[in-house]
Amino acid sequence: MTPRKPRPHTTPACRPPPEVVVWETTLACNMRCEHCGSTAGTCRQDELTSAQAQKLCQELITLGVRRVDLSGGETLLRPDWPALVETLLGGVAHVGLLTNGWTLNDTTVAALARYANTGFHLFISLDGTASVHDAIRGRPDSFTRATAGAKALKAAGVPIAVITSVSAANFHAMPALREQIFNDLIPYAWQLQLVCPYGRAATHDDYRMTKAQYGELLRFVAATRNQGLFTRTRVAAGDCMGYRSSLDADLRPEPWQGCQAGLQVMGLQSNGNVKGCLSIIDDRFIEGNAVTEGLAKIWNKTDGFAYTRSFSQAQLGGACADCPEGGICRGGCNSNAIAVHGQPGYAPYCYRTFDPPQR
Repeated sequence: MTPRKPRPHTTPACRPPPEVVVWETTLACNMRCEHCGSTAGTCRQDELTSAQAQKLCQELITLGVRRVDLSGGETLLRPDWPALVETLLGGVAHVGLLTNGWTLNDTTVAALARYANTGFHLFISLDGTASVHDAIRGRPDSFTRATAGAKALKAAGVPIAVITSVSAANFHAMPALREQIFNDLIPYAWQLQLVCPYGRAATHDDYRMTKAQYGELLRFVAATRNQGLFTRTRVAAGDCMGYRSSLDADLRPEPWQGCQAGLQVMGLQSNGNVKGCLSIIDDRFIEGNAVTEGLAKIWNKTDGFAYTRSFSQAQLGGACADCPEGGICRGGCNSNAIAVHGQPGYAPYCYRTFDPPQR
């Protein structure tokens, strides 16, 4: 494919468009991962038709979104995924597709290879070394199929990144996975994030990390990111890790500035429901439906996304309420706070609480 320039958005907006939109294109999935917050497996009954999905693509372009990441479920199970990618690449600077890698056979790899050098990126989920990953995913050979497909696409010129969801069940495997990431797969980026206790993960008490494990994980991510500076792989912590502690500068490229749901980030469910962040599974945080209301109207609502756009320190709870960084940090990752405490503004894990800054 020939690279195409993004189209400028033409509809006046009340506020800047989101920088990143994560779109759950379908809830269908060919795996039943133990940590899946979405409880993916079968399609929603009201998932967008191809015509509705194409209309939503155009709305994203008109709104001026710079990056759209197609997620699931498993996007590659949606028959019209190539058409969605094609349309988005016509007006969005960066298009990503997150996959578990099971369907990366020769045919799929050839189809995806057409998007080399177009602003398209592929994100592969890897949750440990082969035995650990396969156990979590519930399918033998899932690690082998995912990494083989990733290598084939990388050889074809498609940028590859890895996303790893970490819990008490697999954090012990991170050092061995790091060796494979740095020395074998060598993606351009590796993001490590916490498993949030929604969906299937909520049924696994054994997946919940202790504070000691969490601290060990953050120190591992910080050391790995510094090691990655000398490799071809950029390493970063997900937004569910941090915040504003002695490790902050070693976890991510920019200091943590609070949850960006509804500010620079938007999430779309496969039926057109709009959220500030797709990782917030709780339906109380649905802002509207793009099919019935229109995407721009929802994004520009004066009273929308109030938990971030109208943030007040009175929203903070627990240790966050008395934290001197509370006005900037805003209680860390809201999806994690809502999953654990039922409300935003209360980080269930915070490195500052057991590693306070030296005075």
